[in-house]
Amino acid sequence: MIEDAKRRFEDLKATGLLPSPKGVALAVLELTQRTDASIPALTRLVQTDPAMAGRILRYANAAHGGSLRHIASLPHAIVFLGLFRVRQVALGFSLIDHYRSGNCANFDYPAYWTASLAAGIAAQQVAHQAQCPPDESFTCGLLAGVGRLALATVFPYEYSELLAGAPSELALRQAEVAGFGLHHAELSAELLEDWGLPEIFHRAVRYHEIPAEAPFPAGSRAHALTAVLHFAARVGHLLSMDATQRWERVPSLYHAAAQLGLEDHEVPPLFESVVEQWQDWGRELRLPTHDFSDLKSLLTLPPDPAAVAGQPALVVLPMQVALVAPSAALRERLADTLDAMGLRVERANDRDGALNYLRGHSVDLMLVELADPATASLELLRSLRATAGGRHAHCIVIIPPSAEAEVARLMLEGASDYLLTDYTEAALLARLHAAQRVVALQGAVRAERESVIRSSGEWARSNRRLLQEALTDPLTQLANRRYGLDRLNQEWSFASHHGTQLACLMLDIDHFKAINDRHGHEVGDLVLSQIARVLEKLCRKNDVVFRYGGEEFCIVCPSTGLADAVLLGERIVRAVREGRHGQVGARFNVTLSVGVAVRTADMADPESLLARADKALYHAKANGRDRVVAARCEVGESEA
Repeated sequence: MIEDAKRRFEDLKATGLLPSPKGVALAVLELTQRTDASIPALTRLVQTDPAMAGRILRYANAAHGGSLRHIASLPHAIVFLGLFRVRQVALGFSLIDHYRSGNCANFDYPAYWTASLAAGIAAQQVAHQAQCPPDESFTCGLLAGVGRLALATVFPYEYSELLAGAPSELALRQAEVAGFGLHHAELSAELLEDWGLPEIFHRAVRYHEIPAEAPFPAGSRAHALTAVLHFAARVGHLLSMDATQRWERVPSLYHAAAQLGLEDHEVPPLFESVVEQWQDWGRELRLPTHDFSDLKSLLTLPPDPAAVAGQPALVVLPMQVALVAPSAALRERLADTLDAMGLRVERANDRDGALNYLRGHSVDLMLVELADPATASLELLRSLRATAGGRHAHCIVIIPPSAEAEVARLMLEGASDYLLTDYTEAALLARLHAAQRVVALQGAVRAERESVIRSSGEWARSNRRLLQEALTDPLTQLANRRYGLDRLNQEWSFASHHGTQLACLMLDIDHFKAINDRHGHEVGDLVLSQIARVLEKLCRKNDVVFRYGGEEFCIVCPSTGLADAVLLGERIVRAVREGRHGQVGARFNVTLSVGVAVRTADMADPESLLARADKALYHAKANGRDRVVAARCEVGESEA
């Protein structure tokens, strides 16, 4: 399936019509792909576009979160972000500038970018949940839906016709595959890969709209990043809606937050921060943003009926809904509304499909379309009611206006309520409100009927623990080997794609067994933690520091040559040597040996880099310990 999408992407790329950076942004991408790219050259290039320069300066100040003094100069901003972070920021801003409008009549270009901007800011805000760099997460969130823009650009008239019917998300994806050979999420992933974003990002983008389909192990960084982008997209959708629509999306927002490990009390302040930055950036980029004076009540309370165009208030409970409707148009219309409310919906278009589902699942609510109250329709209603467990499931029958006189008969046969096929939104909400009140009164299932917002806390804590345990070494609180090797593969892929440098340091505590034998394993564990803090303090923000195993640590240094990696190793060795370790009142000296290697053209994979650094570490041990040994690049041998 992915290979089919890749082949189709290559066909679309060959047309030359896909969205692409232009002007200074294109020059930035071309410059940063060269091996001789430098900060001064990039600064001179960006300065030729005052708007781009101002945005990069503003972004750098937002990215450091106030942890440093204000960044006042463009060179300082570019040094802070790094060549390839500037590349990604320039890419996103360029696309916003050059694709504000187009020929696809039913594609709302301003609304698309407004939602995308909010998604980028939200992804940046929660990037730490997936232990991903915030600046790359901003670009990834901003461009996660760029496949929609691409289809509107390459196929403006065909895509406009497809959008005219306002299809559901599932129907839209299916129609895109049928009409264009791939759906928008696949196209987004292919574009991000083509633009050089790390593999973990474009893989997560491919699945972020339907995270349940992602093939990533639970607790992995790819799994967490998919949840980050799913949550960010929900934020973007909610912020792009008007006041009469947005409250229906709130429960699904809390649901997505819980998947990410965010508890219910953490969502409102996070959302407020996103809105504030979104409105600021909206003014900077000349994108429309909305007033959110109702933000507090939106996130914490059910809506006031008067505030939602006279519609009844609805506290959305996580009900399991079976929707049985032979009419495809009615089925998709209802499913769209129910999905937007955060309800779990199983669709069926006939009696057999519905019965098969009900035999294996319990449901809280059934919505059943009946063409008329004839014998066959009544038999269908009785069968569904019996299979669903008597009268425990609330059943709303959907009938044509001509059959309204038979409502009493339908009630006798097991219907709980009815809805006309030409229903209004207010009528549907009223029926769902009544259904939920009935469901909430059933004490045997009360715990399963709490609102998504109120029940999300424990689930969020569980997800957070899972991620923490999966990616963190419990003793040192550094990243564990699983996370570290995953990041090494990511940085290897990035360095291979762009021809940048990549260094690896393997570190081992000298005579660690003797420390355990002399002072006890409890002190040995304390020394491991103390060394971990030294490594955290001396390494840069973008370095990946993790416990490799036992008394060994590993540091992966992106965009770093051999000389700088050796200097880092020497600083660490000196800091450990000059420190005092162990318990208070019984401190002692500890030394460290370090092997250093850098990625070279003869290396086939990341394991080759690790092996070369490990060989250099062996030489450091063999030559007296307490030293740094660098591997010779050309032959893989080591020298002091």
